Amino acid sequence: MSKFRNLIPLAGTRPINQVYAPDATLDENMGTLVPAVSYYFGGGEFVFCFFPAITPEKALVALTPTFDSTNNRWRINATAVANTANLAQPLGVAVMPATAANVYGWVQIGGITPVACNAAVAADTSFGIAAAGQGGAVAAGKQVLNARIVGASSTTIVKTSAGAVNGIGVTGNNQIQLNNCDGLFVGGYVAGTGIAAGAKITAVDTSESVITVSANHTATVVGNVTMTPNNGTIFYNTAFLNRPFAQGAIT
Repeated sequence: MSKFRNLIPLAGTRPINQVYAPDATLDENMGTLVPAVSYYFGGGEFVFCFFPAITPEKALVALTPTFDSTNNRWRINATAVANTANLAQPLGVAVMPATAANVYGWVQIGGITPVACNAAVAADTSFGIAAAGQGGAVAAGKQVLNARIVGASSTTIVKTSAGAVNGIGVTGNNQIQLNNCDGLFVGGYVAGTGIAAGAKITAVDTSESVITVSANHTATVVGNVTMTPNNGTIFYNTAFLNRPFAQGAIT
């Protein structure tokens, strides 16, 4: 995934990219809103949140202001949105997976981003809450408002591997040096010579053009590396967000 660059510099602001995963240290003011721009995805808007539970990559999350009595301050909880109608609640997309509970990280609320869904959704189509933490087909009371699918989960992205580089890309390793990482994101499924079947991206280092995958290589990675944004069960459709929210009352 292309790294997002903050448009309004804030001293000590945690980078909005997939090298820096959520962690348990509150090193940003809760609820901080940051506009940022990516070469590939364009401009976006992000809010700093608290993840009280493990949250998958690119999950559709509900944003709930909650008073933290222990620290005597408000925080914004980001949790996988419930598969419930008429929530009338602000939503966003988790930038990185929260692999543990009670961590902090960024949620995207504006701009273009892949979003986890339970089915393919055609481009230029509205979408809804279809499962816990996932988008999908629209149903009564479950539409995600102020958002629209702009890219289908069938669109592949092809990069060129640099082959074996300083121990990267060789048998038993789980990193790949590429010509660039534009458009790649944590959760995308990758295939190519030497890449284990079913491998998915677990980290993206845009500065070094290196991705980390979930399984060790079966041979030296050479030639094209293809990322497919679905595995037949999880579908990463690309959405355009404008501070989205779950549909409210419809009667």
